[in-house]
Amino acid sequence: MKIVSVVLLLLVVGCSSTPVVDTHYYLLREDGVPSTRALKPSADYALGDVTIADYIDQPGLPLQLTNGEIRPALLHQWAEPMHKSVRSFLQKQISNALGEDLFPAGLSEANVQVEIRLDQLHGTAAGEAVILAFWWLKQDGKIIESYQFGETMQLQVSGYDSLAAAEKSLLKQLAAHIGATLNSRE
Repeated sequence: MKIVSVVLLLLVVGCSSTPVVDTHYYLLREDGVPSTRALKPSADYALGDVTIADYIDQPGLPLQLTNGEIRPALLHQWAEPMHKSVRSFLQKQISNALGEDLFPAGLSEANVQVEIRLDQLHGTAAGEAVILAFWWLKQDGKIIESYQFGETMQLQVSGYDSLAAAEKSLLKQLAAHIGATLNSRE
């Protein structure tokens, strides 16, 4: 009986000293309530390749330290693989800015493809979010125009919630820039 009591006591003490740490997951999705509607595919543009730097394509939100080291967060993660969610998010946001739906190149008859390379998307030790992207238009396999988009945004408050919101806002700005550029070509 003494042994059982000691074992139970050790279990209670062991369990009570183990902290409960929750992982926070963030979705990269459009704000608002989705609606039902007929799609209006762009006759001029399709979405080609969207690539992202390897350090972005992992679950933890990356934070650049003052010495240039990148450290992904262990307890603050994207809920979906970034290569999928960035592509989907940009496709929807560019469509919104363009005023018509940007279909994937394999599903579109448009002869100009928008291709995007997301080179930087992270937080900094100074409390900012950073984005650097390159994008270009391809027609018949050749680049006909190319652009760079780089911005920083001060976080509203410190913390990963604010960083995830700022990164989402920077991706929206990139999409708005692409949509405005495409609209100005017409």
